Amino acid sequence: MQIDRSLKMCLSHSDAKRFATLSAMPFNDPNVGLGLGAIIAPAGIIAMMLRQPKGPMRLLIDAGATNPEGARKLHSVGIPREALLERAILSGVVIKEKDGRCWVDRVKLHTRRTQRALLVGGTVFIGTLALWTIIHLTVNAS
Repeated sequence: MQIDRSLKMCLSHSDAKRFATLSAMPFNDPNVGLGLGAIIAPAGIIAMMLRQPKGPMRLLIDAGATNPEGARKLHSVGIPREALLERAILSGVVIKEKDGRCWVDRVKLHTRRTQRALLVGGTVFIGTLALWTIIHLTVNAS
């Protein structure tokens, strides 16, 4: 890599050697794992998710507003503004009745969440694969 070569020229020989070792360390040694961070990071994410307050969809579902007969007014389940559900109403996940009561279409909610998870998971996978490929091509080229 051009940046690595120019940086090595500016450093003393011992510093350049140390830089080369540090810059290639995680990619050349198959015994180097992710270590404790691979356990702590997901645990921290799960802890943050559990501490978050319930969202407006969860409030409606917990109140039993999952069909037209169980539809509820938003303020009765603790949702202060309709704007919090605007995108869900537009996408058809939350159905708003003429009298202002709302309910969640669980089939559409499940479909929407599955599509989103596949999109995000696929994007992360492709991005990781591309990054891994670029890193290994540049490390192996030098």
